[in-house]
Amino acid sequence: MREPQTDREWREAATLAEVLLDLDSARAYGLISGGPPVDVDRCVDLLKRARAHGVVTRAADVNVVTQALVGELRKAKARATARRRRGKELR
Repeated sequence: MREPQTDREWREAATLAEVLLDLDSARAYGLISGGPPVDVDRCVDLLKRARAHGVVTRAADVNVVTQALVGELRKAKARATARRRRGKELR
């Protein structure tokens, strides 16, 4: 993965790093399951470097992306549950 170059790229990368950290925390507290593995150290490092570039995340942006990702994880879980149920019905 290449280094962000523009302010926009730094803001997007920092927002995604915050989202992944939120996801990891929610998973640690048992609020959600599944989702991509999170490299916490890499996310923290990226946020530090973004701040050094004068870029900070906006809570509203982080919340929008987090809610969308959690919604997609819930949909995927519901689809997997439905497939398992259909499989049991066919037996």
